Amino acid sequence: MKRIFILISLTLAFYSSQVYSQSRNIFFLVPFYMPETNFGLVFTDILHFKKDNQKHFSALNFFSLYTLKNQFIFGVSPSIYFDNGNYLLEGKLIYKCFTRKYFGIGNNSSKDDEEDFLNRNHGACISLSRKIIKNLMVGIQYDLEDMTIQDTKDTGQIQYHKTNGIISGLGFKATFDTRNSNIYPTKGVLAKADYLLYNDNFASEYNYSKIKFDFRNYFYIYHKKILFSYQVYSEFINGKAPIQVLPAIGGANLIRGFYANRYIDNILLTVQPELKIKITNVILLALFTGIGNIYNNLEDIDLGKIKIASGAGIRIKVKDNPRLNFRIDFAASNESRGTYFTLMEAF
Repeated sequence: MKRIFILISLTLAFYSSQVYSQSRNIFFLVPFYMPETNFGLVFTDILHFKKDNQKHFSALNFFSLYTLKNQFIFGVSPSIYFDNGNYLLEGKLIYKCFTRKYFGIGNNSSKDDEEDFLNRNHGACISLSRKIIKNLMVGIQYDLEDMTIQDTKDTGQIQYHKTNGIISGLGFKATFDTRNSNIYPTKGVLAKADYLLYNDNFASEYNYSKIKFDFRNYFYIYHKKILFSYQVYSEFINGKAPIQVLPAIGGANLIRGFYANRYIDNILLTVQPELKIKITNVILLALFTGIGNIYNNLEDIDLGKIKIASGAGIRIKVKDNPRLNFRIDFAASNESRGTYFTLMEAF
Protein backbone atom coordinates (compact mmCIF):
# COMPACT_ATOMS: atom_id res chain seq x y z
CA MET A 1 0.00 0.00 0.00
CA LYS A 2 2.78 2.46 0.88
CA ARG A 3 4.53 1.78 -2.43
CA ILE A 4 1.29 2.43 -4.32
CA PHE A 5 0.84 5.76 -2.50
CA ILE A 6 4.39 6.83 -3.28
CA LEU A 7 4.25 5.81 -6.95
CA ILE A 8 0.91 7.52 -7.64
CA SER A 9 1.88 10.63 -5.68
CA LEU A 10 5.20 11.15 -7.46
CA THR A 11 3.68 10.50 -10.88
CA LEU A 12 0.81 12.96 -10.40
CA ALA A 13 3.00 15.63 -8.82
CA PHE A 14 5.56 15.42 -11.65
CA TYR A 15 2.84 15.53 -14.31
CA SER A 16 1.16 18.61 -12.83
CA SER A 17 4.42 20.53 -12.39
CA GLN A 18 5.48 19.88 -16.00
CA VAL A 19 2.20 20.39 -17.85
CA TYR A 20 0.33 23.19 -16.05
CA SER A 21 1.41 26.83 -16.19
CA GLN A 22 -0.23 27.95 -12.93
CA SER A 23 0.60 25.82 -9.90
CA ARG A 24 0.46 26.54 -6.18
CA ASN A 25 1.43 24.23 -3.37
CA ILE A 26 0.41 24.64 0.25
CA PHE A 27 1.20 22.57 3.34
CA PHE A 28 -0.95 22.39 6.46
CA LEU A 29 -0.21 20.80 9.81
CA VAL A 30 -3.38 21.66 11.69
CA PRO A 31 -4.88 20.53 15.00
CA PHE A 32 -8.60 19.82 14.81
CA TYR A 33 -11.48 18.63 16.92
CA MET A 34 -14.69 16.74 16.14
CA PRO A 35 -16.97 14.86 18.55
CA GLU A 36 -16.30 11.62 16.69
CA THR A 37 -12.51 11.90 16.92
CA ASN A 38 -11.64 14.07 19.92
CA PHE A 39 -8.52 16.16 19.23
CA GLY A 40 -6.29 15.20 16.35
CA LEU A 41 -3.66 16.40 13.95
CA VAL A 42 -4.02 16.49 10.18
CA PHE A 43 -1.27 16.95 7.64
CA THR A 44 -2.40 18.10 4.21
CA ASP A 45 -0.41 18.96 1.12
CA ILE A 46 -2.70 20.55 -1.47
CA LEU A 47 -1.35 21.21 -4.95
CA HIS A 48 -3.58 23.44 -7.12
CA PHE A 49 -2.72 23.88 -10.79
CA LYS A 50 -4.30 24.88 -14.09
CA LYS A 51 -3.54 26.24 -17.53
CA ASP A 52 -4.16 29.93 -18.17
CA ASN A 53 -7.25 29.29 -20.29
CA GLN A 54 -8.90 26.82 -17.90
CA LYS A 55 -11.83 27.79 -15.69
CA HIS A 56 -11.29 25.42 -12.76
CA PHE A 57 -8.21 24.51 -10.81
CA SER A 58 -7.09 20.91 -10.77
CA ALA A 59 -6.16 19.66 -7.32
CA LEU A 60 -3.94 16.99 -5.87
CA ASN A 61 -4.53 16.43 -2.17
CA PHE A 62 -2.24 14.30 -0.01
CA PHE A 63 -3.51 13.85 3.53
CA SER A 64 -2.87 11.99 6.74
CA LEU A 65 -4.71 12.21 10.05
CA TYR A 66 -4.22 10.96 13.57
CA THR A 67 -6.44 11.42 16.64
CA LEU A 68 -6.19 10.90 20.39
CA LYS A 69 -8.50 7.90 19.93
CA ASN A 70 -5.74 6.20 17.90
CA GLN A 71 -7.64 6.69 14.67
CA PHE A 72 -5.70 7.32 11.49
CA ILE A 73 -6.21 7.91 7.78
CA PHE A 74 -3.74 8.08 4.90
CA GLY A 75 -4.79 9.02 1.42
CA VAL A 76 -4.30 10.81 -1.88
CA SER A 77 -7.16 12.40 -3.81
CA PRO A 78 -6.64 13.75 -7.35
CA SER A 79 -9.05 15.93 -9.33
CA ILE A 80 -7.31 16.71 -12.60
CA TYR A 81 -8.62 18.49 -15.70
CA PHE A 82 -6.74 17.86 -18.93
CA ASP A 83 -7.09 18.35 -22.69
CA ASN A 84 -8.12 21.99 -22.14
CA GLY A 85 -10.74 20.97 -19.57
CA ASN A 86 -12.47 18.44 -21.81
CA TYR A 87 -11.64 15.55 -19.48
CA LEU A 88 -11.70 15.23 -15.70
CA LEU A 89 -9.95 12.47 -13.77
CA GLU A 90 -11.07 12.10 -10.14
CA GLY A 91 -10.33 9.53 -7.50
CA LYS A 92 -9.27 8.59 -4.02
CA LEU A 93 -6.80 6.07 -2.67
CA ILE A 94 -7.25 5.64 1.07
CA TYR A 95 -6.41 3.55 4.13
CA LYS A 96 -8.45 3.98 7.34
CA CYS A 97 -8.40 2.64 10.86
CA PHE A 98 -11.25 4.36 12.71
CA THR A 99 -13.32 3.65 15.79
CA ARG A 100 -16.97 4.25 14.98
CA LYS A 101 -20.26 4.04 16.82
CA TYR A 102 -23.26 1.99 15.79
CA PHE A 103 -26.73 2.82 17.09
CA GLY A 104 -28.79 0.50 14.93
CA ILE A 105 -30.57 1.04 11.62
CA GLY A 106 -33.51 3.38 11.14
CA ASN A 107 -34.59 6.90 12.05
CA ASN A 108 -35.85 5.76 15.48
CA SER A 109 -32.67 4.03 16.62
CA SER A 110 -31.87 4.53 20.30
CA LYS A 111 -28.74 5.98 21.88
CA ASP A 112 -29.11 3.24 24.51
CA ASP A 113 -28.04 0.73 21.84
CA GLU A 114 -24.76 2.54 21.17
CA GLU A 115 -21.77 0.28 20.61
CA ASP A 116 -18.22 0.96 19.43
CA PHE A 117 -16.40 -0.94 16.73
CA LEU A 118 -13.08 -0.65 14.95
CA ASN A 119 -13.52 -0.11 11.23
CA ARG A 120 -10.53 -0.95 9.04
CA ASN A 121 -10.79 -0.42 5.34
CA HIS A 122 -8.63 0.38 2.35
CA GLY A 123 -9.50 0.89 -1.25
CA ALA A 124 -9.65 3.11 -4.29
CA CYS A 125 -12.28 4.83 -6.37
CA ILE A 126 -11.67 6.42 -9.76
CA SER A 127 -13.75 8.16 -12.40
CA LEU A 128 -13.11 9.61 -15.84
CA SER A 129 -15.53 12.18 -17.27
CA ARG A 130 -15.70 13.92 -20.64
CA LYS A 131 -17.28 17.25 -21.50
CA ILE A 132 -20.34 16.75 -23.70
CA ILE A 133 -21.52 20.34 -23.96
CA LYS A 134 -20.58 23.49 -22.07
CA ASN A 135 -20.67 22.85 -18.29
CA LEU A 136 -21.86 19.24 -18.69
CA MET A 137 -19.58 16.23 -18.19
CA VAL A 138 -20.48 12.53 -18.16
CA GLY A 139 -18.27 9.60 -17.36
CA ILE A 140 -17.69 6.18 -15.85
CA GLN A 141 -16.51 5.28 -12.36
CA TYR A 142 -15.25 2.29 -10.41
CA ASP A 143 -15.15 1.71 -6.65
CA LEU A 144 -13.19 -1.00 -4.81
CA GLU A 145 -12.92 -1.37 -1.04
CA ASP A 146 -11.88 -4.08 1.41
CA MET A 147 -13.62 -3.70 4.78
CA THR A 148 -13.14 -5.31 8.19
CA ILE A 149 -14.93 -4.67 11.50
CA GLN A 150 -13.17 -5.58 14.74
CA ASP A 151 -13.60 -5.13 18.51
CA THR A 152 -17.38 -5.57 18.55
CA LYS A 153 -19.45 -6.49 21.60
CA ASP A 154 -20.58 -10.09 21.88
CA THR A 155 -24.01 -8.85 22.96
CA GLY A 156 -24.31 -6.02 20.42
CA GLN A 157 -26.41 -5.69 17.29
CA ILE A 158 -23.50 -5.68 14.85
CA GLN A 159 -23.08 -9.45 15.22
CA TYR A 160 -26.34 -9.90 13.29
CA HIS A 161 -24.98 -8.13 10.20
CA LYS A 162 -22.50 -9.23 7.58
CA THR A 163 -19.81 -6.56 7.76
CA ASN A 164 -16.52 -7.90 6.36
CA GLY A 165 -15.46 -8.37 2.77
CA ILE A 166 -14.95 -6.64 -0.55
CA ILE A 167 -17.29 -4.26 -2.32
CA SER A 168 -16.63 -3.69 -6.01
CA GLY A 169 -18.88 -1.52 -8.14
CA LEU A 170 -19.00 -0.07 -11.65
CA GLY A 171 -21.20 2.80 -12.76
CA PHE A 172 -21.57 6.19 -14.38
CA LYS A 173 -21.84 9.83 -13.35
CA ALA A 174 -22.99 13.15 -14.76
CA THR A 175 -21.96 16.63 -13.60
CA PHE A 176 -23.39 20.02 -14.57
CA ASP A 177 -21.19 22.80 -13.18
CA THR A 178 -21.55 26.57 -13.72
CA ARG A 179 -19.69 27.61 -10.53
CA ASN A 180 -17.07 30.33 -10.83
CA SER A 181 -14.71 28.20 -8.71
CA ASN A 182 -14.57 24.57 -7.68
CA ILE A 183 -12.56 25.42 -4.53
CA TYR A 184 -14.53 28.34 -3.04
CA PRO A 185 -17.54 29.15 -5.26
CA THR A 186 -19.50 32.39 -4.89
CA LYS A 187 -21.91 31.99 -7.81
CA GLY A 188 -23.30 29.28 -10.02
CA VAL A 189 -24.74 25.81 -9.55
CA LEU A 190 -23.39 22.28 -9.28
CA ALA A 191 -25.64 19.32 -10.09
CA LYS A 192 -24.25 15.76 -9.84
CA ALA A 193 -25.80 12.34 -10.31
CA ASP A 194 -23.94 9.09 -9.55
CA TYR A 195 -24.91 5.46 -10.07
CA LEU A 196 -22.87 2.43 -8.96
CA LEU A 197 -23.77 -1.25 -9.22
CA TYR A 198 -22.02 -3.67 -6.86
CA ASN A 199 -22.35 -7.39 -7.58
CA ASP A 200 -20.40 -10.61 -7.98
CA ASN A 201 -19.80 -9.92 -11.66
CA PHE A 202 -17.30 -7.32 -10.46
CA ALA A 203 -15.90 -9.59 -7.69
CA SER A 204 -18.03 -7.92 -5.02
CA GLU A 205 -19.14 -9.93 -1.97
CA TYR A 206 -22.22 -7.72 -1.65
CA ASN A 207 -25.00 -7.16 -4.18
CA TYR A 208 -26.63 -3.74 -4.20
CA SER A 209 -26.83 -0.48 -6.13
CA LYS A 210 -26.31 3.11 -4.97
CA ILE A 211 -27.65 6.34 -6.46
CA LYS A 212 -26.56 9.80 -5.29
CA PHE A 213 -27.89 13.24 -6.21
CA ASP A 214 -26.11 16.44 -5.18
CA PHE A 215 -27.36 19.94 -6.07
CA ARG A 216 -25.66 23.14 -4.85
CA ASN A 217 -26.38 26.79 -5.56
CA TYR A 218 -24.32 29.87 -4.64
CA PHE A 219 -25.13 33.59 -4.97
CA TYR A 220 -24.61 36.91 -3.19
CA ILE A 221 -27.69 38.54 -1.71
CA TYR A 222 -26.06 41.80 -0.58
CA HIS A 223 -23.20 43.61 -2.36
CA LYS A 224 -20.75 40.72 -2.22
CA LYS A 225 -20.89 40.85 1.57
CA ILE A 226 -23.49 38.14 2.25
CA LEU A 227 -23.16 34.87 0.36
CA PHE A 228 -26.12 32.48 0.39
CA SER A 229 -25.67 28.85 -0.60
CA TYR A 230 -27.64 25.67 -0.20
CA GLN A 231 -27.22 21.97 -0.88
CA VAL A 232 -29.91 19.40 -1.66
CA TYR A 233 -28.40 15.94 -1.22
CA SER A 234 -29.84 12.42 -1.38
CA GLU A 235 -28.67 8.80 -1.47
CA PHE A 236 -30.59 5.63 -2.33
CA ILE A 237 -29.48 2.05 -1.66
CA ASN A 238 -31.25 -0.88 -3.32
CA GLY A 239 -30.19 -4.31 -2.07
CA LYS A 240 -28.18 -5.54 0.89
CA ALA A 241 -25.24 -3.23 1.61
CA PRO A 242 -22.86 -3.47 4.58
CA ILE A 243 -23.69 -1.11 7.43
CA GLN A 244 -20.42 0.82 6.92
CA VAL A 245 -21.60 2.25 3.59
CA LEU A 246 -25.27 2.95 4.38
CA PRO A 247 -26.38 6.59 3.93
CA ALA A 248 -25.90 8.45 7.22
CA ILE A 249 -26.83 11.66 9.02
CA GLY A 250 -24.27 13.55 11.06
CA GLY A 251 -20.64 14.62 11.10
CA ALA A 252 -18.72 17.67 9.94
CA ASN A 253 -20.40 18.06 6.54
CA LEU A 254 -23.94 16.66 6.59
CA ILE A 255 -26.43 17.99 9.16
CA ARG A 256 -23.75 19.20 11.56
CA GLY A 257 -24.79 18.80 15.21
CA PHE A 258 -25.59 15.08 15.04
CA TYR A 259 -22.90 12.54 15.82
CA ALA A 260 -21.45 11.04 12.62
CA ASN A 261 -23.47 8.00 11.48
CA ARG A 262 -26.01 8.60 14.26
CA TYR A 263 -28.83 7.54 11.92
CA ILE A 264 -28.27 5.15 9.01
CA ASP A 265 -30.57 3.41 6.54
CA ASN A 266 -31.15 2.82 2.82
CA ILE A 267 -32.41 6.31 1.88
CA LEU A 268 -31.13 9.75 2.85
CA LEU A 269 -32.81 13.09 2.03
CA THR A 270 -31.29 16.39 3.20
CA VAL A 271 -31.33 20.15 2.60
CA GLN A 272 -28.62 22.48 3.95
CA PRO A 273 -28.86 26.28 3.63
CA GLU A 274 -25.92 28.46 4.73
CA LEU A 275 -25.14 32.17 4.99
CA LYS A 276 -21.59 33.55 4.98
CA ILE A 277 -21.26 37.16 6.11
CA LYS A 278 -18.09 39.10 5.35
CA ILE A 279 -16.54 40.60 8.48
CA THR A 280 -13.10 41.38 7.03
CA ASN A 281 -11.22 40.17 3.95
CA VAL A 282 -9.91 37.31 6.10
CA ILE A 283 -12.82 36.46 8.43
CA LEU A 284 -16.35 35.36 7.57
CA LEU A 285 -19.26 34.55 9.88
CA ALA A 286 -21.31 31.50 8.88
CA LEU A 287 -24.89 30.62 9.87
CA PHE A 288 -26.27 27.25 8.78
CA THR A 289 -29.05 24.68 9.19
CA GLY A 290 -29.35 21.04 8.22
CA ILE A 291 -32.74 19.42 7.60
CA GLY A 292 -33.36 15.81 6.62
CA ASN A 293 -33.94 12.22 7.60
CA ILE A 294 -33.21 8.62 6.64
CA TYR A 295 -35.71 5.95 5.57
CA ASN A 296 -35.78 2.22 4.87
CA ASN A 297 -37.68 2.37 1.57
CA LEU A 298 -39.61 4.77 -0.65
CA GLU A 299 -42.94 3.91 1.00
CA ASP A 300 -41.55 5.03 4.38
CA ILE A 301 -40.67 8.56 3.25
CA ASP A 302 -42.50 11.09 5.39
CA LEU A 303 -41.37 14.68 4.87
CA GLY A 304 -43.38 15.69 7.93
CA LYS A 305 -40.94 13.81 10.14
CA ILE A 306 -37.55 15.45 9.86
CA LYS A 307 -34.42 15.98 11.90
CA ILE A 308 -32.94 19.48 12.27
CA ALA A 309 -29.61 20.81 13.45
CA SER A 310 -28.38 24.41 13.28
CA GLY A 311 -25.30 26.35 14.16
CA ALA A 312 -22.82 29.13 13.51
CA GLY A 313 -19.18 29.26 12.62
CA ILE A 314 -16.17 31.26 11.56
CA ARG A 315 -14.19 31.03 8.33
CA ILE A 316 -10.57 32.17 8.42
CA LYS A 317 -8.81 32.60 5.09
CA VAL A 318 -5.49 30.77 5.04
CA LYS A 319 -4.81 31.00 1.31
CA ASP A 320 -5.92 33.13 -1.63
CA ASN A 321 -6.40 32.45 -5.37
CA PRO A 322 -8.12 30.08 -4.90
CA ARG A 323 -9.42 31.00 -1.45
CA LEU A 324 -9.05 28.27 1.15
CA ASN A 325 -10.64 28.59 4.60
CA PHE A 326 -10.04 27.11 8.02
CA ARG A 327 -13.49 26.24 9.33
CA ILE A 328 -14.71 26.41 12.93
CA ASP A 329 -18.36 25.37 13.37
CA PHE A 330 -20.56 25.04 16.44
CA ALA A 331 -23.80 23.10 15.86
CA ALA A 332 -26.59 21.58 17.92
CA SER A 333 -29.56 19.28 17.43
CA ASN A 334 -32.27 18.20 19.83
CA GLU A 335 -30.09 15.36 21.12
CA SER A 336 -26.44 16.42 20.76
CA ARG A 337 -23.94 19.18 20.04
CA GLY A 338 -20.86 19.27 17.87
CA THR A 339 -17.77 21.45 17.49
CA TYR A 340 -15.81 21.10 14.28
CA PHE A 341 -12.33 22.42 13.44
CA THR A 342 -11.30 21.53 9.89
CA LEU A 343 -10.30 22.76 6.45
CA MET A 344 -12.57 23.41 3.45
CA GLU A 345 -16.30 24.11 3.38
CA ALA A 346 -19.06 21.66 4.23
CA PHE A 347 -20.25 21.90 0.61
